Amino acid sequence: MFIEKPYKIALIDDDPLILSLMKQIVSKEKDVLVMPFQDPQEALAEIRNQKIRLVFVDINMPQMFGDDLLRACMNMNQGIQVYVVTGVESMLIVERCFSVGARDVLRKPLHIPDLQAALREGIEHIERWNDRIGRSLRKLA
Repeated sequence: MFIEKPYKIALIDDDPLILSLMKQIVSKEKDVLVMPFQDPQEALAEIRNQKIRLVFVDINMPQMFGDDLLRACMNMNQGIQVYVVTGVESMLIVERCFSVGARDVLRKPLHIPDLQAALREGIEHIERWNDRIGRSLRKLA
């Protein structure tokens, strides 16, 4: 199954200023549809329904911890790439996120080049996925 453009990207952070900054940065990338959420429960429903494959999530939110959302995304088995964004200085949290399946952990205050690099990495992963699917389909034809 191909992942069609524009690539849907979920941004989840309970802080509206950080969410706005992330949206501004991610929106500059071509072929993306940015879907910002302050409510992680709402985001999780849309990730499932819209088949979103690239997610950036804050770790510390009042409604749901980001690592719980990360775990839920991994349990969907849809190839979702999750990048965790956190201001928490804890190796335990970082290790837990990686062990659950996080693609990377980005530190707050958010360093724009780090976000841009993670975004490009996530998009490249989607494009490799599409390329592999295409090659497999051509072999079957």
